[in-house]
Amino acid sequence: MMWRWTLVMLALAGCGGSEPKPEPTEAVVHAVTPPTANLEDSKCLGNRVPPSNYMQETAFAPVSQENASEVAKLKAVAQLRDRICQGYRCSELEPRITLWNTQQDAVQACAMAVIKASDVDNFLAAPRAEFDADLKSAATEFEGVLIAANKKRIAIDNVRDLGVDGGPRAEWLIDRVAAGISSTKLELVRMPKEWNGLGLPKGIDAILRGRVTRLQGREAMLEVTWNLDLGNQLKSASPVTFPELIGPAMDSQSFADLPGINEKVALRFDARPGGALCNGQTTEMSVTTTEPLMVRVIDLYGNDDALLIWASEGALAPKKSASLGEFMAVKMPGAVAAERFLVVGARQEQDLGPFAAAPIPCRIPKVDAERLHAGEGIPKATIPYSTSRSYRIMDGDACREFDAPPATALDGLPACW
Repeated sequence: MMWRWTLVMLALAGCGGSEPKPEPTEAVVHAVTPPTANLEDSKCLGNRVPPSNYMQETAFAPVSQENASEVAKLKAVAQLRDRICQGYRCSELEPRITLWNTQQDAVQACAMAVIKASDVDNFLAAPRAEFDADLKSAATEFEGVLIAANKKRIAIDNVRDLGVDGGPRAEWLIDRVAAGISSTKLELVRMPKEWNGLGLPKGIDAILRGRVTRLQGREAMLEVTWNLDLGNQLKSASPVTFPELIGPAMDSQSFADLPGINEKVALRFDARPGGALCNGQTTEMSVTTTEPLMVRVIDLYGNDDALLIWASEGALAPKKSASLGEFMAVKMPGAVAAERFLVVGARQEQDLGPFAAAPIPCRIPKVDAERLHAGEGIPKATIPYSTSRSYRIMDGDACREFDAPPATALDGLPACW
């Protein structure tokens, strides 16, 4: 008999009264009349509306500050510039920013800086074209490897973006690398849902996975590395660097690395392209091993919390998937919209360390949970049999069909040790 447990994701820890952090979004453009030279109808304490088809930023300065209007103006320009360019060729963008208007009352001065949306599009066109060309080159590298082996069928699995699978940028990357693959002789096919995560799915010659990292010392730049899994070997294409601003805006937090793909143990669940789930979306998880292993699954959620959520009773039968039950992705107030799952296995139960005799489910003590979030504290004997899977939790138009219940506290779980 195996442990089987159904869990509502991220509705687990005691939730505070803080409001959820809003998802980053692109600037909203409002339709109004074109700007005039002497606009006087916008006050610092009222609604400040940008002109049609412009992006805007408003800044304030107390009237007690010398040259308050000029200070507000410079702040507005700098904030708009930095929000758009994020440190990438900002000097080319700033001349296109203009002052929309300034106002001053008894308390503060305010200024609105604006830039045409078309100017932003033109600014982004060159780096996007360069990025697409680099991805096409990466696809050509995949083509050379596969054609040389008389193979051509390729499927895209997940994109791990700053330590978490999936999300808007991961899906954007998949669309763009797919466009590059379409220019080759390769055949891009869908990943079969019934695949257990071990070896290659039937009818597929190679699996493509992406990994996005932030370049040290160049905070506005990201790098995506594509790994081609041929079943018996792993090939990597040349890394592709790109400015963060050309992709969808999203949380910039990076997560510590967890164990990656393991040929001896796999955790799988159906998800959106790249690995994300919508807020309120359900999925069934399963774990599979290639040899008899004692297995534990740890849920790393929130900012630094963790639960031990599943344990095999005895060793798992090789190549026979064991279900963890049905899960629902639910955003938790005040916490990051992501969830990661760490799988640890061992041939002997005592090698599982503190996870061996812990009750299911249980809360991992805070200090140990923090170490696991940091990629540390994994029992040494389990490392050869460890892997992980994760997902970002998405909202928006793409997820309208899902309705997430309110996140609730799950009190009363015992401590694991």
